[in-house]
Amino acid sequence: MTTVSTTDAQLDKKEILMEAGIDPMSQLAGYLSLFHSTLWAFMLFRWVTFGSINWTAFASELALSQWPAIMAYLIYGGFLVVDLVVGLGLLRKVEAARKLGIGRGIVAIILAVAYFWLTREFVGAMIVVGLAGMLLILELRYAAWSIAYPAGFWLAVFFVAPMLIVLVVSLGERSRLGTVSYPPFSLGGIGGYFDDYVRFFSRVGGEFIYLRIFWRSVLLATFNMLACLIIAYPFAYWIARQEERYRNSLVFLVMIPFWTNFLVRTYAWMLLLRDSGLINNFWTITLHEQAVALSGNSAFFAWLAQITDHTLPLLFNQPAVMVGLLYGYFPLMVLPLYSNLEKLDWSLLEAAADLGANAWYSTVRILLPLSMPGIVAGSIIVFIPSLGAYVTPDLLGGAKVALLGNLLQQQFMTVRDWPFGSAIGFIMLFIMLMATLLYFRTLNQSETAV
Repeated sequence: MTTVSTTDAQLDKKEILMEAGIDPMSQLAGYLSLFHSTLWAFMLFRWVTFGSINWTAFASELALSQWPAIMAYLIYGGFLVVDLVVGLGLLRKVEAARKLGIGRGIVAIILAVAYFWLTREFVGAMIVVGLAGMLLILELRYAAWSIAYPAGFWLAVFFVAPMLIVLVVSLGERSRLGTVSYPPFSLGGIGGYFDDYVRFFSRVGGEFIYLRIFWRSVLLATFNMLACLIIAYPFAYWIARQEERYRNSLVFLVMIPFWTNFLVRTYAWMLLLRDSGLINNFWTITLHEQAVALSGNSAFFAWLAQITDHTLPLLFNQPAVMVGLLYGYFPLMVLPLYSNLEKLDWSLLEAAADLGANAWYSTVRILLPLSMPGIVAGSIIVFIPSLGAYVTPDLLGGAKVALLGNLLQQQFMTVRDWPFGSAIGFIMLFIMLMATLLYFRTLNQSETAV
């Protein structure tokens, strides 16, 4: 009876709201318009009092200062009045206010694009476009789009747009002064736009230098992914099988390394592996002195004294890079594996044991297939950053172990060959996209099988 009464009350409330004509999206647009008007009022106040108050100028204000002063008053004052009228009108359910708001949003987007085109002031233009777009979607009453708009706008501005810029740059060529130039467009010479992509797969001085770096990066990323998986899977399994009161503490211990900057942790490995580090000090001082003292007693200690006489080559080589990658990305493998194994129905393994399956058969036929989404997710999460790793090979590998991330940095910051660097970036993006598609394909197959 209580449930029925609650449901009836909710239906009555909805009917009252519908009869009152209250539109939540119009209300939100109204409040957002009033918020915009306060922003315009604040900007107008800053502009008027700039001479008497020591304001720190925004980039947009510096750009507007190059134009006649009346332009700032027209822009700030005009949008202040319009947003105030639209906001009050929407809250009072005036239909004309909605139409005015739609027109205002379109005009604001056009002006923001023109402003960016003239001044190249990115932040101010994007703020205006983002807020105007949100208002426009609310006033057009697109409920689904209004929910997804903030994330979609963020991705469009900071992911899609930069990728398009990189794509355009990759089709150009480096000029003699290090700038980007483009050959005259013609259908017959369209292949010239992809010269940097061809260059990556071509010989340089008789050797495939870039392909060698590419394969080294792929092999190291694959090795790191497999090593993390082999070590992390039993560890995640052990955590998932613990009592529930201990699991959060164990996961917390796994996440503790993320509290320290990745660069600092990499430098810590340098302190351990360098010639005067902890390991080599023990090897060449403590162990060597003991071996020398006992060398007269047996041939083994004489041999040990001989090999501990010099430091171990632990730093600035490929094994050091492998150790750094394994240490850096190991938690990223543990977390998705644990998340998957924690939800596993362990009674399935018990049922398999009751039916005569041994531990190996239960693991291969039941445990691994059910945990495949976690395995693939962890593998992708580890493989992608390992492929583009820059800090670890640069610090632990020195100049001897160059990966794609180091090659990319060299092309942009040292050689200043931005087109070739952009082409390398797109090749890396293609590889990561294929890895992501593989993940979703495997995940769908696993869900279908279950």
